[in-house]
Amino acid sequence: MKFGIGLFSMQTHPENPSSHAELYKQTLEQVKLAEEVNFDSAWISEHHFLEDGYCPSPSIIASAMAAVTKRIRIGSAGIILPLHNPVRVAEDAAVVDNISNGRFDLGVVLGYRKDEFDGFGISMKQRPSRMEEGIDVIIKSWTQDQFSYEGKRYKFDNLNVTPKPVQKPHIPIYIGAFEEPAIRRAGRLGYPLLIGPGRTMQMVRDTIGFYNDAAQKAGKNPDKVEHILLRETYVGEDKKKSKEEADKYIISMYKYYFSLGVKMFVRGKQLTGLDDPLFEHLPEERFIIGDPEDCIKEAKRYRDELGINYIACRMVFPQATNKTISKCLELFGKEVIPNLV
Repeated sequence: MKFGIGLFSMQTHPENPSSHAELYKQTLEQVKLAEEVNFDSAWISEHHFLEDGYCPSPSIIASAMAAVTKRIRIGSAGIILPLHNPVRVAEDAAVVDNISNGRFDLGVVLGYRKDEFDGFGISMKQRPSRMEEGIDVIIKSWTQDQFSYEGKRYKFDNLNVTPKPVQKPHIPIYIGAFEEPAIRRAGRLGYPLLIGPGRTMQMVRDTIGFYNDAAQKAGKNPDKVEHILLRETYVGEDKKKSKEEADKYIISMYKYYFSLGVKMFVRGKQLTGLDDPLFEHLPEERFIIGDPEDCIKEAKRYRDELGINYIACRMVFPQATNKTISKCLELFGKEVIPNLV
């Protein structure tokens, strides 16, 4: 199995008073540590216009990560593609790929916050077309010396985007998708999924089923792609204490995302508010929590029952200190990963 670390968002938190300069410095230290203790990749997310300073520029921090590491892959999970000019995304990704000598993965998402689209002056109704056309333009930018493009949203004449990526035929692309239409779109296009962390085992099965069905109907072989499952992860030496701390960090983060408009379902029902009592059941079949033995057992379930061989561990919680995060990722890297490779 392979394991990633993230999501790096560089958010401030009232209970963890660090400046953004300190958070970015700590992030680079954590990525270097992750590389030392067996992690395969590090993932960065994107949002805009939030009071906590959520990272708005994944490509920039990715280039910094590339400069201080040698082996670990670096990915975006993901860039909100409909908000950006796809040629610019292709350029930035190619630069990171060159700095890292071929270690960059481009994960893209539709986005879901109206405030972000309003801020950039883009209609949310255009998301699907901007997503599909954007990916098409990016691939052409990386693989063709000269190309023109005319779509519903974008038009480019005789462009030669440079530099080209180190990776051939091009940088790997992943698509983050939550709703069924977006999952099926990814299957039709043939790119692997970044499967979001808030899904139960059955929801992951359904996600893979939607993807496989759409891929097969489009004449693509879904067996040739390797999806990445994002999973909230917290490991500690003491089983009981680690579960208590995980509840504190993870539930707090999920309430934050709920406040941003993320739909959440627990025991088959959609959560209705921050005081919904179903929040206490959120961890059921969703997280990797406990001591190393617990985490090994849970990871094996995803491999054996779902065919998932790549997990990106979300253990960089805004509420947690640098010391707590570093201790968690070091323990997971040294005591869990070696038992699953």
